[in-house]
Amino acid sequence: MGTPAADQPGRPRTTGRPRTIDPEAVSLVALRMFDERGFDVVSMDDVAEAAGVSRRSLFRLFPTKADLVWGGLAEFSQRFTDELDARPADEPSRDGLRAAYRAGATFPADTVDTTRHRLRVIRANPGLAPGGAEAQARLTATIVRFVADHDGARPDDLRVTVRASTLAAAAHAALEWWAQQDGGDPADAVDRALEMT
Repeated sequence: MGTPAADQPGRPRTTGRPRTIDPEAVSLVALRMFDERGFDVVSMDDVAEAAGVSRRSLFRLFPTKADLVWGGLAEFSQRFTDELDARPADEPSRDGLRAAYRAGATFPADTVDTTRHRLRVIRANPGLAPGGAEAQARLTATIVRFVADHDGARPDDLRVTVRASTLAAAAHAALEWWAQQDGGDPADAVDRALEMT
């Protein structure tokens, strides 16, 4: 009977399946550190050590430090646009957008803490803004088209631009405000802000 392949010289001994790394957990570790110590102070090496992952694995998941911050925007945008797509065609744009923002801001329970830290870090570091600019521009364009379609107006109409920009700014301000609080529901904060506009 021959020697098992794993025990033959020159072959690495296998120790089971490689450990799966949870990007959400790594991101939360990083965001807590950025929030408490400052984005510029914390290095990728600091994050890797605190998260218990190798530097190589960290960079494979998050090629830049900014990617650790902006990772959650896609999920918000997906919930938001899915809700917009489901709205009745004859519904006023304001009602549809309010429902969509509420859906977008209804974060899964296991991501609420991550989202709070993410928003705090973004607010405290204006230099991070370019990292989310492209996604924000796509979201704004979606809002403008929705308002124009539901209000029977042209996308380049000033009223459409103002309405879309006003609601987007109110929702953003509400989420930033919520992030500074110790509790509360982000969807409720957004809904209250949109009611004020």
